[in-house]
Amino acid sequence: LKSPPLIDPVASVALRRESSPRHASSVGAFSKLVPSQPHLCKMADTMPETVDPNTMQEGVNLTSAREARKRAELDAQLLANRIALLKQEEEKAWKKIEETKKRAAEIVELRKQNEQKFSAKEQFYKQKWESIRSAQTQNAQQREKAKAVREQTRHGLMEQKHVNAQSTKQQSQHMLLQKKEREAAERQSNLERSSYLKQRKDDAKRRMEEERMGKLEKYREDYEARTAQEEMLRARTDALVAKMEKEEMELIQRLQNTQTVQRNAYEELEAALGQTSQQISSSRGPAPRPAA
Repeated sequence: LKSPPLIDPVASVALRRESSPRHASSVGAFSKLVPSQPHLCKMADTMPETVDPNTMQEGVNLTSAREARKRAELDAQLLANRIALLKQEEEKAWKKIEETKKRAAEIVELRKQNEQKFSAKEQFYKQKWESIRSAQTQNAQQREKAKAVREQTRHGLMEQKHVNAQSTKQQSQHMLLQKKEREAAERQSNLERSSYLKQRKDDAKRRMEEERMGKLEKYREDYEARTAQEEMLRARTDALVAKMEKEEMELIQRLQNTQTVQRNAYEELEAALGQTSQQISSSRGPAPRPAA
């Protein structure tokens, strides 16, 4: 904000002494506020050409009083202009204050919205990770159940084999070789089937583990990318907030400087008013007496 222009009292006195059309218009405008003295002007117009020294002195006093009145009107007009300028500067300063407050409120609201968004995203990823862990727990439980079923089946087969072995011992000698050959064939078949089932189980387990690790790696990369993006946005927001806070402090300092200039201007105005009042009172002097 610019400070209002100052008016030199010496320059104003010189300006009062000028008889330009602008001076006449200013005096004419102010004459609406300060009433004129028509009876003094009429006395000056009706003054005879040949007068004694006392009458001439009274005419000089009347002219001086008229000039003093005009100078006082001009001083009053100049002071009114300066007061209007000071009021305009004060209104500008208050407008700047309101704009700064509004901008600060917008910054606080933007920061609050960003914090809410970050909290919502963090909660989303937390819930997602909890669902992954729950799925892993369910898969582990299903594997344990399948293992228990396999163990139960194997135990049942072993018992059945034991019963078959006891029954075959009671058969004749000629069936012993057939039994051994059949058992050997069955063992080989079971071994091959067990190897085949184990191979399929290992392959399925390996594929499931690879898929699980791939999903986890994808989730981790996505989480790290989103985290890096949020950190970048937060850094940009913090830099913008710091810049705007610095600008706010500068505006506050400028406003304080403007208020200091305004106080100085008011002090100068008060001093000029006091000096003007003294000049007016000294220039008027005692009132002239009528001639005897």
